[in-house]
Amino acid sequence: MEPSARLRGAERPEPIMSQLDLLLVSQSNVVDHEGYADLPVDRLELYKSLVYPRMVHYEGKFRGHLDYMNHQNFGKFYSEGTYSERRDMLNIWNLPAMSGPHIAIYLAQFGIRVRLINNIDSEWDWFCEAYDSSPRPPLVGLSSTFYLSWKEVGRVTKTLRRHDPDMDIVVGGAFANTQASEDQLHGPEKPMRKHGIRYFVHSFNSEPDLRDLTLAHRDRGSLDQVKNLCHISGRLADGPYSANETQWHDPILDEVPPEWDRVEMPFLNKTIQIRTASGCPFACAFCSYPTTARGWKTIDADHVRSHLDAATRIPGLENIIFIDDTFNVPPHRFEELLRIFCEYDFEWFSFLRVQYADESIIRLMKESGCRGVYLGIESASDRVLKNMNKRATRKAFATGVELLNKYDINYLAAFVLGFPGEDESTIRENIDFIKDHGVRYYSLKEFYYLANTMVHEKREEYGLVGMGAKWAHATMDHERAAQIKLEMFLEIDQSVLVDADTSLWHMAYLYDQGYGFDRMRSSQSEINDLMKRQLAEPPRAVALPAAESRI
Repeated sequence: MEPSARLRGAERPEPIMSQLDLLLVSQSNVVDHEGYADLPVDRLELYKSLVYPRMVHYEGKFRGHLDYMNHQNFGKFYSEGTYSERRDMLNIWNLPAMSGPHIAIYLAQFGIRVRLINNIDSEWDWFCEAYDSSPRPPLVGLSSTFYLSWKEVGRVTKTLRRHDPDMDIVVGGAFANTQASEDQLHGPEKPMRKHGIRYFVHSFNSEPDLRDLTLAHRDRGSLDQVKNLCHISGRLADGPYSANETQWHDPILDEVPPEWDRVEMPFLNKTIQIRTASGCPFACAFCSYPTTARGWKTIDADHVRSHLDAATRIPGLENIIFIDDTFNVPPHRFEELLRIFCEYDFEWFSFLRVQYADESIIRLMKESGCRGVYLGIESASDRVLKNMNKRATRKAFATGVELLNKYDINYLAAFVLGFPGEDESTIRENIDFIKDHGVRYYSLKEFYYLANTMVHEKREEYGLVGMGAKWAHATMDHERAAQIKLEMFLEIDQSVLVDADTSLWHMAYLYDQGYGFDRMRSSQSEINDLMKRQLAEPPRAVALPAAESRI
């Protein structure tokens, strides 16, 4: 495949002509494939559920699915490319994040000049050029939306501080929010000193705090009025550490002007991501989002229209990913949005609670340009669904999947394995559901146990112990769930597995890169077949496809 012809990314960003206030890094290569690359295959039994089916063993190392495709298409892996080449190679983190443009639009109305770096691992040269050409070093922001630990924060900040040891770095976003609370405001101090982070914004909806911090940093003003801020004065190693007053902010939705076409996005190909709601009206027992979001808020349909007007003014834009957790709830609002979408020429992807979509809605989705949806099915067992508080049934999911098949809308059905109540019989229900209803794409992920969830409140009832990825309860433990993941993958043969870490974005990103769904399915099926052969015999004994095979 020829590299995707970029609509804007082929050109370097415009040179900075005045002071840059904030240089914002939206994301990085979060999954550390290199850390798995050199694991010894002769000890595969010890870790195979960690690498499969997330990776494939190819050219002597474990590789991500997209990097396997990179070698087929470009003759090299992502890590071997120059920064210019990396921007044209397949990497899920090259897909423009929603957070960067959203923040840039919000801050611009306060006279704050922002330069966006979407994926720093592909755009490091752009970062250095922007930072070095600003008359005074700008504040450097690092969004932690997709981070699960300090490890990735540390990797990125180490790179940043090699460029300038005195760089002022602020970390904010979802991971930051989990690291500090009103009774644990000193929690970030040690890692901030270790990783050279001067500012740490820990609020859930942090846009106003980032605004106040950026203005104070630019104008050399006082930090006293910046809420939800932990900061170090003087030397990062031993300077005074302070934690400012905490304050809850409602989500910033209506307050963001519809100015997508005014944001400089040299990394953009054909797709952007937009949010039309914050929070979630549901309370799934394994999910912490409803608790942390403290409510649910939507943008009215007319305001959504104004954002679509601005987005469709971007030259070459063809696709939009709506990242709302519950995009089709309430149904009457969703129908109103679909009728608005019919007035435009873009195609779109979203999350979908398919149990609330009847035939008329799915037909309208097709007519309005829907190309793919993510279905958080989680389980096809009514017993497990009840324990999960999913407010759905196997029958409702089956009806929805059959309608999506009928109207040829592509979808990925996500399954969580090992939730309390799960046993061998409920796993069989999942397998039969996928086979019997012709599920097109699916993903498998083990249950992850969080303390601030509804299931934690019922831990004694379920005999649930442990935390995070390591847990056990009355009917299963994490080790058995990991084994089941591989057993299901090996048994299911007509549906195509997609890595749970990329899920909906895998489809949307490859579509952005010019892959039709037939080609997408063919390439991922080839990867699935190779992984299955490797699970059946040692990777070094597997005959690998010829390097000139292009997928």
